[in-house]
Amino acid sequence: MTTHTQLWASASVMTPGVLIVVLLMATPVTRVEGQKPEVAGSEPTFRTQVNLLSLAVRVTDRKDNEIHGLTANRFSLYEDGVPQKIAFFNAEDEPVSLGILLDVSGSMAATGKLDRAKTALSLLLSTIRPDDEMFYLQFHRQVDRIVDFTGDSHRILSAISETGVTQDGTSLYDAVAKALCYIRNAHHHKRAILVVTDNADQYSHRSLEELIPIVQASQAQVFIIGCFSKGEYDFYRSLHGEKATLVTNREIDNPLVAFKQLADESGAECFFPSVDKLQEAVDAVAHQLRTQYTLAYYPKAGAGGFRHIEVKVAEPGARVRARRGFEGVETATASGSSQQLADCEHEKLRPYPYESKIAIKNGCTIYHEDFQSKESGWPSKHSYHYGDGTYQIANASATGQSDYSVLPSSPYVWGPVGIPRSGADPAEGVLVANGPWFADMNAAVSVEIKSAGGAGDTAAAPGLVFHLNDRGYYAVLISSATPGSHEVALKLVKKYHYEQAARDLLPWTPVPLSDVIAARQQRIE
Repeated sequence: MTTHTQLWASASVMTPGVLIVVLLMATPVTRVEGQKPEVAGSEPTFRTQVNLLSLAVRVTDRKDNEIHGLTANRFSLYEDGVPQKIAFFNAEDEPVSLGILLDVSGSMAATGKLDRAKTALSLLLSTIRPDDEMFYLQFHRQVDRIVDFTGDSHRILSAISETGVTQDGTSLYDAVAKALCYIRNAHHHKRAILVVTDNADQYSHRSLEELIPIVQASQAQVFIIGCFSKGEYDFYRSLHGEKATLVTNREIDNPLVAFKQLADESGAECFFPSVDKLQEAVDAVAHQLRTQYTLAYYPKAGAGGFRHIEVKVAEPGARVRARRGFEGVETATASGSSQQLADCEHEKLRPYPYESKIAIKNGCTIYHEDFQSKESGWPSKHSYHYGDGTYQIANASATGQSDYSVLPSSPYVWGPVGIPRSGADPAEGVLVANGPWFADMNAAVSVEIKSAGGAGDTAAAPGLVFHLNDRGYYAVLISSATPGSHEVALKLVKKYHYEQAARDLLPWTPVPLSDVIAARQQRIE
């Protein structure tokens, strides 16, 4: 038996918020899812030598202990295999320009993560030296510039102490890109940003592939601390790949892979501590910033593309960590011009895929999806994909394969919470989601069932999911009351992600349809 279901709808929304609606296909109907300079004339600050490329170098022994006291003549630096003259060298404890980025998304409230992060960062700031400079950003679904570059640690301490969580998601890639833009105004050779987060990126306007060249062009290191729960960390580690799938069937970058790539490209490190070990991770970053060597050189003029960098140390058993190269030559603006800051602040970001589908009418936000473009952002795999102007969802069951198509005007939306799932679905059925966030939402979905025949029509039950969050969701399911009839049956359920079966809140209830409708129609509102 094959059931072909077509759905379409419109939505009116009063205010933005966190109420969300997505599409669920469930089958069978009884179960649903849910260092000082040694080079004459050099100084430890950028002034006019804007083309000088600087890189931090960590030198350790086989036990990962720092090797101190090395001089410039022990280092060799190569660009694309050609030896380069080291124009600047500093042996440890050089002033640093540091950007602090703190995730304030809703999940940071769990298990005291935000409080632990604030305490750890406050202790870091208590070690700031008079010639250091720092700035502070907080990020969630958006990126907020809180404190500009300053040598006054009390300003940043005060801002961090006042930081609270939002109900939004995580735009980590956008936050890193903006921080790297701000740090171009730094006055010191040694530059770094420190990111503290507990989530994978889910809401950035740019992809990881678009962020990597920005990191490669920057002279800053990107240290990332990912404070995941044991369950989340074990899940990401078990993937052995670059992508993770959420319960909404949307794919995101595996943060264990993405964070390491960003850190490696900048010659930094990433850490994945438990909540009670977060302070140790922050301390490790602070220690590295104080014990690294700083080398700088003038790159070959006019060289385009990626410049491969290699640093060697004439020290038996030494291990060297430094960035592997630069993509282009970043311009340093030590003046900290207001124009530069404005450019960073007002960067035009690529819209979310669904934004072109949103209109304001009579004070209401309308989301209209016609599925004519495969760039709409809906997940696309074998079981859920675009096809002939529709969005088709298929779910295999013991009785066969059921196909569903979402037709124009569907308002199903991707909400604020993304929960990684294991390789197998938590229960029968397929849930897919995309789009903006809504509150005070009115949604109507009409369904036309086209059956290939047989007696299993009631084995297919499409529906709307709402109030999707980190625990579960509610869903309204709809199905034919009896094969061939003009009656439909509605069912309201509550589903926790960890449970195999949903809990009935309203049992199957027959609802008659108007005889004026020629085709067999079903409606959820």
